[in-house]
Amino acid sequence: MTDNVPQPIILPDNHEPANTSSDSGPAHSGGSPVFYVALTAVIFLVLGLLIAFAVLSGGDDNGVSQDELRQAVREAVSTQVAALAPLQMGEDGSLNQDTLDDMINQAVGTQVAALQPTNTPIPPTPTPIPIDVTANDDAFLGPEDAPIVIVEFSDFQCGYCGRWANETLPQILENFPTEVKFVYRDFPIFGDESIQAAMATECAEEQDSGAFWQMHNRLFVRMDAETRDPLNGDTLTSYAGDIGLDTNAFRECLDSERYYDEVISDARTASAWGFGGTPGFIINGTVYPFGAQPFATFEQIILSELAKLNS
Repeated sequence: MTDNVPQPIILPDNHEPANTSSDSGPAHSGGSPVFYVALTAVIFLVLGLLIAFAVLSGGDDNGVSQDELRQAVREAVSTQVAALAPLQMGEDGSLNQDTLDDMINQAVGTQVAALQPTNTPIPPTPTPIPIDVTANDDAFLGPEDAPIVIVEFSDFQCGYCGRWANETLPQILENFPTEVKFVYRDFPIFGDESIQAAMATECAEEQDSGAFWQMHNRLFVRMDAETRDPLNGDTLTSYAGDIGLDTNAFRECLDSERYYDEVISDARTASAWGFGGTPGFIINGTVYPFGAQPFATFEQIILSELAKLNS
């Protein structure tokens, strides 16, 4: 099932390992600390597998029932606990059912929250970045002097990026045609093919500024295909032909890798500004690393920014 899933890369120099340590944890009476650590690991492993299965098999259904998850985890964990220690009932300091339920409820609540879009934006970084710096000189849609500048850092192999580009971006441009300038910047976290795709859009723009967006759209259409073409030189050159470009000039540009440094520079900038995945956004100089949120979230931010400018 995972053969076609691209593996993320870590860009050099600007990534630091996440701090996953914790100075403290939930207190449990009695029992071996090693046992509780092992049991917690079992709970999160089982929960992760169940959530992954639900997401992969659920299609467009975003509903996640915490009660169903709790029950499924409880049943699955009960078959694993015996491998760690007997589940003893009572108040003698050993693990009891209430403690196990508390651990499961906490794990489910933590993980499910990460799957559900928030109604309000995640608090952004406190220090705004100058808008002209965030926009750089990358391709954009909308008026050049629009009061709201949305910069997206994206990867052409990211499914969430494709969904956002196909569903949310058109709504933003339609509802705010004169208020929003949208800028696309590269954050190729899924390896060499992502870098090749990013360079392909630059090579397309080299021939015709509008061809950037034609190649952008063609690459995200690929994400909807059941069988995805490999993003190698032959495939990208065929896409260039599909949108009417000079394929010989395009292939020369792609093979020369003359836009490689520009693509990697965008990616390192994204890392420096705190993005850990795609898509990520900067709106009027403020970082929003909250992923592919729906139109309503962006509408709220845009209206808030317009109110600030008009006050």
